Amino acid sequence: MAAPRVLLTGCGSPASQNVLRCLRLAPEPFYVVGADANRYHLEWGDFDAVYEAPLTGDPGYLDFLNRVCDIERVGFIHGQPDWDVAFLAAHRERLPAPTFLPHPKAIRRAQNKYTSACLWYHETIREDAPVLVHDEWDLRRAEASLGLPAWLRATSGAGARGSCKVVALDQARAWLDYWRLSGAEWDFMAQCYLPGREYAFQSLWHAGRLIASAARERLEFVFPQHAPSGVTSSAAVSRSVRDAAVNRVATGAILALDPSPHGAYAVDLKCDAEGRPRPTEINAGRLSTTSLFLAAAGCNLPYHYVSLGLGRKPPKLPRYDAIPPDCYWIRHIDCGQVLICEGAWRARRAEPAATGSSARR
Repeated sequence: MAAPRVLLTGCGSPASQNVLRCLRLAPEPFYVVGADANRYHLEWGDFDAVYEAPLTGDPGYLDFLNRVCDIERVGFIHGQPDWDVAFLAAHRERLPAPTFLPHPKAIRRAQNKYTSACLWYHETIREDAPVLVHDEWDLRRAEASLGLPAWLRATSGAGARGSCKVVALDQARAWLDYWRLSGAEWDFMAQCYLPGREYAFQSLWHAGRLIASAARERLEFVFPQHAPSGVTSSAAVSRSVRDAAVNRVATGAILALDPSPHGAYAVDLKCDAEGRPRPTEINAGRLSTTSLFLAAAGCNLPYHYVSLGLGRKPPKLPRYDAIPPDCYWIRHIDCGQVLICEGAWRARRAEPAATGSSARR
């Protein structure tokens, strides 16, 4: 049987590279074609073929995808960047190969963090109503309803874009001014600041049914010193967890956004001062950057995702807690990645030298 042929768009990103690595770990071979607008990034990855793509917003992007699918006989298309996810969902009927994506309405809801936060507020999944912020009057309104400190962030984008913990109106005003003067045209929103632990929940759904999921806690971030908030959303150290509250809240957050989930959904959560997890954002239609963590720990979600996208029957997997607890995924730029289980650390402690006559001898 010929290897299934997969087109991976936006293939130069870390998340896409990890999807590729997961497919290379799968129990069957795949022929994987990569496409990216950055020719430098096309030098990464164990692809069978790569193509330099126009930008997603280019009028010729759809024709480009159709040409590549025809040349490479592609049987399934997956995009990782948000803009590719939105494009593929909106144009799926004009593509020559299938996708495995939520409805475009669900993707629009997920990619607008204000919209998803409003849905969670109305479903009582979060207790704070988000406040759109354009000027100082909005900042004062946010202070009156949310208090300080508050969390100020862009309503779209990845990597904690435009995020900052603000403790005073002057700081919030300066933060908005900085981005406006820098040319950013994003909308901003304010929410309650959540001081507790941070979790990520990755899940796979098919026709409204949860197929598998796993949760992890983010313990350290990649280059936190480069962000005023100390948060970059890219974890340098993650720990797998089995937490019923995280599973319940994340599932509710997904169903509030999409009553019939279909495809991949990843929820970020932060705990409030009482330790209760609250959703902060949701990514619909793409797999998390640390999908390789789950594959290395025993649940290759990208492989099962592609299999479902190819029209195969849903696999029998644990709906929750698909990997063991207390597995650590440790990674950083140019350092590679390591999977280690609690109690298996290689580091030793250098105990203080004993005192007394025996030590002196």
